[in-house]
Amino acid sequence: MTDLVGPAGFGLFVSVEFALRHLAYLAAALCVAAAPIAARADTAADYNLFTLKNLTMQGNSVQGRVAVGGAANLTNYSVASNAAAGDVNLVVKGDLSMTGGSVKGQTSVGGTPTYIWYGAPNLSSAPAPVDFAAEGLRVVALSNLLKTFDPVGTVNSVTWGGANNHGTQFTLTGTSSGLNVFDIDGAALHDANTFNLVLGAGATALINVSGTNVSFGNMGFSVSGGGNNSSVLWNFADATTLSMYSAGLTGSVLAPNADYTGSGVIHGQVIVNSFTGTYGLGTAITNDRFAGALLGLDPFPHTAPLPEPQAAVPEPATWALLIGGFGLVGAMLRRRRAAAAYA
Repeated sequence: MTDLVGPAGFGLFVSVEFALRHLAYLAAALCVAAAPIAARADTAADYNLFTLKNLTMQGNSVQGRVAVGGAANLTNYSVASNAAAGDVNLVVKGDLSMTGGSVKGQTSVGGTPTYIWYGAPNLSSAPAPVDFAAEGLRVVALSNLLKTFDPVGTVNSVTWGGANNHGTQFTLTGTSSGLNVFDIDGAALHDANTFNLVLGAGATALINVSGTNVSFGNMGFSVSGGGNNSSVLWNFADATTLSMYSAGLTGSVLAPNADYTGSGVIHGQVIVNSFTGTYGLGTAITNDRFAGALLGLDPFPHTAPLPEPQAAVPEPATWALLIGGFGLVGAMLRRRRAAAAYA
């Protein structure tokens, strides 16, 4: 470009360099805009009831969102009464059979929806917001990880009337202003009639319960000292069956391998393999959410290097705009060279 370095050519060099630089910026911006943006998939932590397999309920309600990894058979069942009306609040991977009842917001069904004695359903046409296969692997691994946490806090119990007499009183006291961890034997929980948890304001509690077949009920649960329903997470990592009867459980439940049956109220989130209830033997679930970050943790170690970023391929309209831009710069260059020659 030696012929353009003279007085007339210097302005041409600067103008062309300026145009090329800004055209490059435009090309980069258009390529970024052309790249698809993956939507964030929901996790179990986004729902008040999350089942990996089937949900069967007669009567009762869940005040928050519900996701079902199998089929759902619901009779006179209320879903998401306290959730946002604009959200997809019932997600069913398989078939949905709904007789009576109500769903606030939209419903996503992967199989066949069947409605009886029900008004016009508000079905979502968008893809299901949950990857149940991936989330199933995550919550099982998460539950197994949480049961390995070292205890933080104290556990005291007093038994009246001898063992197996449903006369044990538990008092769990947190000693940390953050996460407290307690280990409870499932057989001892079955024998309890009173369960007291003492937490400081802002503290949370993870209660790991051992045993494969866990049942409990006819007991009182309380949280004092600044804690509340959102402060507690119960983890039943080894349970394959879980039953609660005539109780109001304080806190959320993580039992991804367990088939749940029971009656009463759970003041929190529930993540189980399957969930079943019948008239008079159903469990209501409130819209309380666990306040800690545990339910959203990724339990898998990430030791492999991240994949190389892939350059986005512009759409045809983007290519046309880029080609036109390069042609404009070329025309400017030719015009300025002619002007410099006659100067």
